[in-house]
Amino acid sequence: MKYLIAILLALLTISVTSAHYQCGKYDCLPGHSCVCDNGVFRCVYVCEELTIIQTVTERWVDGAEGPSVKVNVEVLNHTHRTIKDIIIATDAKLNAGQIWGAQLNGFLLNMASYVSIAPGQTYSFGYINKGNHTAHLWVQNIYISA
Repeated sequence: MKYLIAILLALLTISVTSAHYQCGKYDCLPGHSCVCDNGVFRCVYVCEELTIIQTVTERWVDGAEGPSVKVNVEVLNHTHRTIKDIIIATDAKLNAGQIWGAQLNGFLLNMASYVSIAPGQTYSFGYINKGNHTAHLWVQNIYISA
């Protein structure tokens, strides 16, 4: 039993230390956003350039599956420049077949390469989440063009 606990603690340590992701020459911590502003990379805890607004548009219960919610997501650009290469992270286990306007890659929602958000504008996508609430979403990566 002690060996099992030791192995589990070692695996936990490895997963936490490897959870960082590359942001230019920096390693961002989990929950942080990588912002590339005109070729300058930085990791930030709060991404003030974009706001993610989630609105539950429908709720229902699927027998044995339990409750589900349909969510509309608006991503608002607060900068005076165009934002592209948007990746939004989540800690929820979403179903790729129940997302529209974005592509799911593990726990990352990638906006299509042609998606850009002009200053003051929004981009919308949606998903269905199991449970009664929206998924926790945060900006993983954005590129602000000159």
